[in-house]
Amino acid sequence: MSDVRALRRQDLPAVASLIELAFRTGSRTPSTGLASYLERILLDHPWFDAEIPSLVSVDDDGRIIGFLGSHVRRFLFDGKPIRLAVSGQLVADPTARRKAVGAFLLKRFLDGPQDVTITDTASETVRRMWEGLGGETLHLGRVGWLRLFRPVGFASGFLIGRRSGVGRTAAALSAPLDGLAASLFRRQLEVRRPRVSAEALTPDSIVANLPAVAADARLRPDYDIQYLDWLFNSLAAVTSRGSCEGRLIRHPKGRILGWYLYLMNPGGISQVIQIAAREQDVDDVMGHLFHDARETGATALQGRVEPPLVESLSKRHCLLHVSGYRILAHARDEAFLQALHGGNGMFSRLDGDWWMGVQLEPTTARRSGASRR
Repeated sequence: MSDVRALRRQDLPAVASLIELAFRTGSRTPSTGLASYLERILLDHPWFDAEIPSLVSVDDDGRIIGFLGSHVRRFLFDGKPIRLAVSGQLVADPTARRKAVGAFLLKRFLDGPQDVTITDTASETVRRMWEGLGGETLHLGRVGWLRLFRPVGFASGFLIGRRSGVGRTAAALSAPLDGLAASLFRRQLEVRRPRVSAEALTPDSIVANLPAVAADARLRPDYDIQYLDWLFNSLAAVTSRGSCEGRLIRHPKGRILGWYLYLMNPGGISQVIQIAAREQDVDDVMGHLFHDARETGATALQGRVEPPLVESLSKRHCLLHVSGYRILAHARDEAFLQALHGGNGMFSRLDGDWWMGVQLEPTTARRSGASRR
């Protein structure tokens, strides 16, 4: 038997041990700083909500055998405030797999007082649990897009990751070969210089411009300065995928068009976290993003397909692929799910747990041996 209750601060070392075992090195000894990182993102969060806490499963001996991370977000739906709960890290001790620990944790979480529950890093196993408990899969959210800038450098990056001698040779030759590819496949690889201007993206500029930029979205974040300060600092601390860069985009006549936020990774794949713009302005914002990523040395730019981006992506010779992660949603009011399914909801990687460093910081090799999300 086991009991599900709210996470307490004194539980963090045991939770860190479970996460180390499941997601990182396969050891029960957590990496230095992991418990304090969990404390920052789970308990010392500016939008921490005691009514929607992270959960632990405890056996009869008082041992923590399961954990589910809660990350509460404030959203607006048709202009009215709602609470959106992100179901984050879900882990069960391998010695307790037959006790359906994960399913009990998830059911308790979905039964909480939040208006919408969502996750953007779910595995196939978690998808089956969610749908069994009344959740839905947002199928478009599993589709990713990729835009190549330097195809040889992109390919050699995979070979180097496998420590291949061929990869190291390809890396040395990638610059001249990518120059040749650019001349041979100019139409497919060309990135035009944008006609718009950019300035640094700040929490103040997001809060000031979000109501206008997201005016067409029925469901959208309700950011404030305190939360965004915390979020920007947290993003800056996760460096495994690159350094976080944001740009506010302005029309030549001065009007704000929107913004983008991405993880800049010179010599590798840069990852898009958020693109925010009105439908008529998306193309200008994405044009600047693509140019910025290419000029900073990325071999490719990658992101998640979202309905407002589809037309602009199709113009830019982007490749589509199936992501390893699924976006799942659960709500008692069908209107929330309709907004998400129909592209009328603004939910980006910035609002989920995709960007967090639980599995990435500090970088360690992962091994099998425990249940994973």
